[in-house]
Amino acid sequence: MSPQEEPANTHPIYIKELLDAVPAGIIVTHQDGRISYLNAEAEQLFGYDRNELINQNIDMLLPDRFNHHHAQLRQSYIDQPSTRYMGAGRDLYGKRKDNSEFPLEIGLRSLIAEGEPFIVATIVNITRRKQLEERLAKVIDASPYGQLLVDERGIIQLINPSLLHLFGYSKEELLGKSMDILLPERYRDGHEKLRAGYATKPSLRPMGLGRDLTGRHKSGTEIPIEIGLSPVESDAGNLTLAVVTDISERKRLELNLKQANAHLEEFTYVASHDLKSPLRGISDLVEWIHEDLGNTAPEPVTKNIERIKVRIGRMERLIDDLLLYARAGKRAKESAAVDVPALIGGMIEMHPIPATFQILQDIRINEIYAAKTPLETVLRNLFNNALKHHSGINPTITISAEASGSYCLFKVIDNGPGIPKAAQERVFRLFQTLSSNETSGSGIGLALAKRLTESHGGQIELISNSDHKGCSFHVWWPRFARKGIDE
Repeated sequence: MSPQEEPANTHPIYIKELLDAVPAGIIVTHQDGRISYLNAEAEQLFGYDRNELINQNIDMLLPDRFNHHHAQLRQSYIDQPSTRYMGAGRDLYGKRKDNSEFPLEIGLRSLIAEGEPFIVATIVNITRRKQLEERLAKVIDASPYGQLLVDERGIIQLINPSLLHLFGYSKEELLGKSMDILLPERYRDGHEKLRAGYATKPSLRPMGLGRDLTGRHKSGTEIPIEIGLSPVESDAGNLTLAVVTDISERKRLELNLKQANAHLEEFTYVASHDLKSPLRGISDLVEWIHEDLGNTAPEPVTKNIERIKVRIGRMERLIDDLLLYARAGKRAKESAAVDVPALIGGMIEMHPIPATFQILQDIRINEIYAAKTPLETVLRNLFNNALKHHSGINPTITISAEASGSYCLFKVIDNGPGIPKAAQERVFRLFQTLSSNETSGSGIGLALAKRLTESHGGQIELISNSDHKGCSFHVWWPRFARKGIDE
């Protein structure tokens, strides 16, 4: 007779030592439930000495609430013995000698020894696993994003409160149901094929790239959503965790932005065509009147004609500035290495600087990665603004550049008359200018600088100089390539 066929309580000592070394509890019972053998790990799990359990019914190791079902389940196993897990899909618990309980996992196997059938139960304490599962469940429940766990058939195994709130269902209405209930009906027929395709190559990825995905609320309303998929391996088979995000607000903002851009494009067309054409016609008429009058025109008439020409020119510049402002909302994508000293030096050379002005430079950074044209436009507007509005003694303008975290900080500082506190809050608004003479600007330069800076991920501020006269404009411009701006 081989060792495997000996009665469970008459194993040779080396077999007992081997079984005692197994890190899982082993209990062998007769078919009527009487315990024939248990190993050292089983003693430790349940808190008994093995002599206290031999020939006792195994029901004493179960919580009372399970006892009335256990005899029926044992008989069912005896009728169809096989190697299998006990209580698949159910939470099982054992009862210690002190009546405390612990979660466990049980594997069953039939055994014939000396012609008598036995049942071998392998028991593992899964308290640690349960604690981790509970922590994970708390994390999922606390997530502000909807999450659900589905099996290979698309049946919902787990769902969190955020998803219930998103779709308007209760937990009882969704657990154990097909996830197709959350899809618009027109998508349900094709979803099984997509799910099967994912099951063949599961991976961490967003679902439905390039397509507008919608979920179906309990009320029938459709919700624009984004879905991230993650494969999860478990004893119950391969599962998929889906993270669902409601993007209704983003879609609304995108629609508003598209409408705003469409209106802006329409305005650009009107400004470039429908406004400039009449101005050119007026300019031509004024020129013809001046030619018709010749040298015989009275001096007041000639003076007024010249004033009309100046105002027409100013209106044309205003339209050009408006077009620049409208286009400033679009990010430039031609980012490249920019030589900062060369950029500032070239900008200064392009301006006709009065001999009385002193221009100082304090450049502490050599190179940044940025869109050169928008940056140059911003700095040129600030520099030109300092030149144009300076009327003090010993006029000085200082331009500096330095690294400031992930930004390059540019400063344009002058010692001119400055800007009154009451006007500082509105200097970046359209059509705001401190001068009202014929040659003053359109009041768009600073608004254009702000729009260009912010559309490229930067920031611009007017810093009040409390210690001395003048203005100090600070521009923080990204000095590295940034996703969403340079792509």
